[in-house]
Amino acid sequence: MSASVRQTRLGIRLEGAKVGKARLSAIFEGDFFGGFPSVAIGENFGVFRLRLANARLDWEKTSMTIGQDWMVFAPASPTSLAAAGIPQMAASGNLWSRLPQVKVERKLTPHVTLQAALLAPQTGDFATNAAFFLQPTSGTASRVPYLQSRIAFSGKNWFQSKKAGSIGISGHYGRSAVFTGANNVRNDLDSVGLALDWNLPFSKRLSLTGEAFVGRNLGGFQGGVFQGYNTDFAYRQGVASTAGGVRAIGTRGGWAQIGFTPKVLKDRLGIYGTVGIDDPKNSDLTSIASRDWRLRNMSVAGEMIYKFTPQFSFGIEYRGFWTTYMLRGQQHANHVNLAASYSF
Repeated sequence: MSASVRQTRLGIRLEGAKVGKARLSAIFEGDFFGGFPSVAIGENFGVFRLRLANARLDWEKTSMTIGQDWMVFAPASPTSLAAAGIPQMAASGNLWSRLPQVKVERKLTPHVTLQAALLAPQTGDFATNAAFFLQPTSGTASRVPYLQSRIAFSGKNWFQSKKAGSIGISGHYGRSAVFTGANNVRNDLDSVGLALDWNLPFSKRLSLTGEAFVGRNLGGFQGGVFQGYNTDFAYRQGVASTAGGVRAIGTRGGWAQIGFTPKVLKDRLGIYGTVGIDDPKNSDLTSIASRDWRLRNMSVAGEMIYKFTPQFSFGIEYRGFWTTYMLRGQQHANHVNLAASYSF
């Protein structure tokens, strides 16, 4: 049992200025989910964490964002009051990250939007053993930025529900430079992904949102159950193993959430059910040394959120986790969370 206010968000949004014919806006947002100080009672000393810090220019049909923002690839996340610091279903089918980037968005038609971005690489192998000196990750060492794009079809009245909906498809490309052996031999591994996201309001009260993806070396987005590449890959030949060098870990997965707003309680109650799975490719998880690879991660969640006012909400959420390891087999955990939020 525990309690925390680390997911509290603080931010500033600025609007109104103009640059030529473009409207200029900016946002700065952070929370206290950045870790803990190294003191005996540090569990309640949440360290400030930067979430968003960007400026945006908006023209009639085109916009440009510069700074740290949500990535273009696989942009959706489930609704959750309890999972605010890290999105619900992370490492269980929900790819996510907020990265420094330059992003351009263009409305091709009233219903079709194209996005493209150049992003700082994040490969999920950063060693946090230094407080001030940044050690280059395999993505940084590759000297190749991340490239992402998404095209989406959206509307304001899907299925006559009078609610906005959308379907999008997005792609990702990057690279890792992994150095191995006494001679620091360079191994270049591509990071690639393809994702489909949807937000389908079937009626005023019922909706289905979700995402599905396939790719490899996606550990920077917590894909592959937070496993990007295997530095000790081995080919199995009967009971013998042959060294195969470094190998990108392929994976696939996704999540889906059903949301329902009953007629009772003046439409203030939201009921949500979510399931997610991340299933790495087992053949990429063989190695010379015995390692307890994560073979699959599945999660389910159910929650109710009640809005006392437009600003104040209270929710209860259950989450169940089933993680399958190569050596330990399947492990299971349950989590129940009470959460409250006041927005201003």
